Amino acid sequence: MASPSPIATISPSTSSETSISSTGATPASSVPSPIAANPPTAEQDPPFRIAIIGGGIGGLTAALFIDQVCNTAEHRKIETSIYEQASEYREIGAGIGLGANATKLFARLESKIDGTPLLDAINVISGSRNGVWFDFRRFDTGEEILAVPRNEPEDARIRMVSVNRAELHSILLRHVQAKFETIGGGRLFTGKKLVSIDEVSKSARMTFQDGTTAIADLVIAADGIRSAVRRQFSADEPVYGNKIIYRGLIPFSSLPNPWPLDSHAAMWIAIGAHFLMYPISADKTINVIACKDKQLTDIGAELSSERWFATCERSELEEDFAEFTDPLVQEVIRLMPREISKWRLNDRRPIESWVFMGGKVVLLGDAAHPMVPHQSAGAGQAVEDGYILAKALGQFLLLKDDASGEQSIEPGIEKEKLAKGNNALERWMTLYQNVRMPRAARTQESSRKAGELFELIEPEMECLSYEERLPSLREQALENTKWIWTEDIDAAWEMALSEMA
Repeated sequence: MASPSPIATISPSTSSETSISSTGATPASSVPSPIAANPPTAEQDPPFRIAIIGGGIGGLTAALFIDQVCNTAEHRKIETSIYEQASEYREIGAGIGLGANATKLFARLESKIDGTPLLDAINVISGSRNGVWFDFRRFDTGEEILAVPRNEPEDARIRMVSVNRAELHSILLRHVQAKFETIGGGRLFTGKKLVSIDEVSKSARMTFQDGTTAIADLVIAADGIRSAVRRQFSADEPVYGNKIIYRGLIPFSSLPNPWPLDSHAAMWIAIGAHFLMYPISADKTINVIACKDKQLTDIGAELSSERWFATCERSELEEDFAEFTDPLVQEVIRLMPREISKWRLNDRRPIESWVFMGGKVVLLGDAAHPMVPHQSAGAGQAVEDGYILAKALGQFLLLKDDASGEQSIEPGIEKEKLAKGNNALERWMTLYQNVRMPRAARTQESSRKAGELFELIEPEMECLSYEERLPSLREQALENTKWIWTEDIDAAWEMALSEMA
């Protein structure tokens, strides 16, 4: 087994630092060659080493926020390494939604490529929804139930976006590459499947499946719902949510023209199922999702506790959604590819802590709070995680440098009240957890309930007819989601900071 490196590097003979691309999107540029950190002088602290496990949307976003907050003259120098278990950096899946809560934070990132800010690049690839989140309709007649507006801020750049997951990932990856190449002290690795983490002195040592090891001062687990890091510290398991979804993409140009609805973002509602579509890829593609309530015994052997998605014939979707007799739904189904994907929906219940090993290991994104997709909230919650984690880490690194008391931290905080000993990192990582955990847990639960609402199977609806269930949908559809888009996480940060002091 390779011995741990003092700057979280890995032997070139066993490591993969190669060209990276995002499947389904324009290939990203080659990953820059590793940039050696300048050795610390006697007057300098050694760089603070950050390892991000997982190179998906959450991990890359966290890297960008950390770079912006912590790579300044006022902070101790950092080195960030991202470890992806796959052979290339890419995303699977199709469409993904980001609410104004997420795009507001992306707007704060100063990263640009060829003069284009990151958020502007994201807005370019978004599909248009004509001011509508979803137009809810009956499954049988197609009659409108209600249209939920997007409820966006006045800034036109900060809006709900509907994007291809791979295209979003490609944009984030290019911005991370550009930062690492320009500033130095950053590396991207592939083929690094984490096996375990153990404590070595004041650091954490990661062991990978290929036998290599690496050392970091902070390990950020952004390795998804099946997180290897979470599995080491928590015995909980993913939970099946009694639903499967079919997914497929169709060319926008193949849709009926003229389109009979006010928006291409539409959702048809039946008891125990819902069918939805929305545009992505700058209105070049329509993302289609069909969700069906099914007990575990009814989903088939191809979707097991180990294998969560499979391909299937379109005819299976046609059979499951035969009751959707609105001709527009059936036309959209006929336009889908003959072979589509089928997924079982899983999430996990909240756990007591996201912070381990005295603050040297933290969870982020789906590793901390995986959620079902019914409110399009999961990616936005990961963005919020990265933003708050970077603020907390930035404060910790300021304190680490602030031996003279001349540098400042957040206004209103008395430095002498904050721990600076061995538990300082743990205190700041716990602050991150205290800000994010309640909101993420509420979003998890809200997303589960949205799945019940959109299929009209809330417990209190059990004895009601279809028509008698619709008023509840009308009352709840907007209010149950609006708070996710509009809640002020900066206010939550300030409150937690004052409590910490």
